Amino acid sequence: MPRAASAIKSLALPAALAAAVGLAACATPVSKPMLSRAVMDARAHRDAAPSATCPDLASPFSIGFGFGEATLSDITNPPLETLARGLACHPQTAAIIIGQADGHGTTADQKVLAQGRAQAVTDYLQAHSIAPQRLAMQVEGKAPAGDPRLVVMAEGRRW
Repeated sequence: MPRAASAIKSLALPAALAAAVGLAACATPVSKPMLSRAVMDARAHRDAAPSATCPDLASPFSIGFGFGEATLSDITNPPLETLARGLACHPQTAAIIIGQADGHGTTADQKVLAQGRAQAVTDYLQAHSIAPQRLAMQVEGKAPAGDPRLVVMAEGRRW
């Protein structure tokens, strides 16, 4: 019996030390807290690949024309395609197309150039199945303050 008593005493000391230090809690399994639905949704959205077929439309959306030009070209087509796809994906979005001129020539020439640029963008969008009632044109100036429509600037390229 003396051996058994000394064995118990020798085991009691390390157990008491472990409990005092807090190591006894390490043997207890701890479950991870469950993530909230909002956190899971946010992570799923963060990890999702952006949709290539439905681009985001940021206002103002710029269509750059060549100097003194109001005709569509290889330079104007890629942003126009993006704009047409975006408006098709967002049928509730209306747009105001603001024709801008280059600032050279007479006032009448500049007005004709700005009108031509706005008309070219409008015609392109209507040819790509964007309803005319969703599109408004304006020559020169800025969109009215607080206007909820997408602003499309048909302007000369800046170098």
